[in-house]
Amino acid sequence: MRKRISLLLVPLVCLTGRSQHLTFQFGTPFQRTDLDVRWSLTSNELPRIAWVYRLSPQYFSPVAVSKLAGLGGFTDKDILRSNASEITFKKPDYAHFTVLASLGLIEFSPSQPIYSATNLATNVPSLSHLAGLTTNLLGELGINVTDIEKQPDGSPNFHLSQPFTVYGNHGKFVTNIAFRAVSFRRAVDGASVVGNGAGGDCYIQFGENNKPVKISLSWRNLERYKAYETASQETITKWIRHGKAVQGRIRMDAEPIDWKEVKSITITSAKLCYYGGSGDNPSEWFIPFVALWATVDRGHATIDVEIDCPIIDEARK
Repeated sequence: MRKRISLLLVPLVCLTGRSQHLTFQFGTPFQRTDLDVRWSLTSNELPRIAWVYRLSPQYFSPVAVSKLAGLGGFTDKDILRSNASEITFKKPDYAHFTVLASLGLIEFSPSQPIYSATNLATNVPSLSHLAGLTTNLLGELGINVTDIEKQPDGSPNFHLSQPFTVYGNHGKFVTNIAFRAVSFRRAVDGASVVGNGAGGDCYIQFGENNKPVKISLSWRNLERYKAYETASQETITKWIRHGKAVQGRIRMDAEPIDWKEVKSITITSAKLCYYGGSGDNPSEWFIPFVALWATVDRGHATIDVEIDCPIIDEARK
């Protein structure tokens, strides 16, 4: 998926256990039974079989949780809730630390110094050290780095960033970096996970002396539930025409797409993805779908957009 241009809207996907009926709804729906859908794939990345996975709680190592609490300055007096599946710390300054087994959730945001032109952050790790720090931290939490989305060369697809602040000091400007950050996604069967309910949109910030200053991730256990044959191009085309696919967001400076006026769409990329819910709406399942990168011909101009569609063809199960 090309997230920098087209952002995936949060989907709502459910699986009802008895009927095994899959529903797939998200984004901006559209329907054109006479839509001209063309396929021009440079490579076919869709597997013949896609699995539905069942998600279950993740219990993180008590040693790792205790270590994080210590690094964040959280003590027993800061405990807001504590039971077999959750522990939440909260300080008066809104610093907090939550571990929730049912969602495999860690939200870590300890108290931070107030930086200024005369109190700059120092000893913040360089970008080149972030991959190693992240790998070590995830290993302590029991998360295998091999389960992270990969780059073409097979290395973890870590996205690095370094926000900075510019301070004025006696007519001079001072630039300071208080933390450097890494974001990443989980991968299942080589397919990217979207949504922050089970491994999509995870991030970690490292501040002074290599200490984590923010963690946000959800990483539940999973097991294979059932394999389905994936839909053919002809079936996906039919689903697009009959309103089962949705349009992702487009560039903010672009005109909205009026699908009644569209001349054609040309699909240039098709990739399997998984969705496991969001933090506000978690799912018990990992459901596969296909992210299609398409060029939409409006007649007067073209625009690239992501179109997301079911991939499981239940008629062929």
